[in-house]
Amino acid sequence: MNEKFTLFLNEVPPNLQEFVLELDDYLLGKECKRKIEPAKNGYVTTYMLPGSGKSLLNYVFRKTGIKIRIYAAGISAYDAILNDFPDKMKKEIIKSGDCKKLVGGTCSPICSAGYTFIMDGVEYKKCRSMAFLHKIDDESADYILKLIKSELEKV
Repeated sequence: MNEKFTLFLNEVPPNLQEFVLELDDYLLGKECKRKIEPAKNGYVTTYMLPGSGKSLLNYVFRKTGIKIRIYAAGISAYDAILNDFPDKMKKEIIKSGDCKKLVGGTCSPICSAGYTFIMDGVEYKKCRSMAFLHKIDDESADYILKLIKSELEKV
C-alpha cells in the first residue's frame, strides 16, 4: 500500500475499511487507475476506467460520513439494478438534482450531460455529479458494488 492510500484509508471509518480495501483490489485488478488528492475534509480518491481515463467513481468525505460518487454512464443498459436498491438509496437518487442539459436548460460548457434512466417504471434525467452519490454503510455496500461491476462490464 502506498502512503497516500494509507492516509486515505485511515480517514475511512473502521467498519467500512474492509469494503474500501476489497473494492480497491477489485478495481486495480480490472486495471483501473487510482488518484488520491487531499481535500477540505479528508481525501478525494478517484478511480479511472482503463483505457479512457474517465472517472468511474470517487470517494468523498462529508460531515455526514464518507460517500461514493459513481459515474454510471451505461446506466440505461442495466437500469433494472436500480429497482432492487433499498428505499433509502432510491430516495437519494430521486432527491438528486435533475440534469439541466437533459431538461432543456444550460449547464457548464464542459459538462457532458447527465443520465436518463428508468427506476420503478419512472423515467429520470439526473445530474451525473449527484445522481449516484451514496452514503456508504452496511446496507448500501452490496448495491454499490453491483452498480460498479455492471458499469465495468459495459466498458
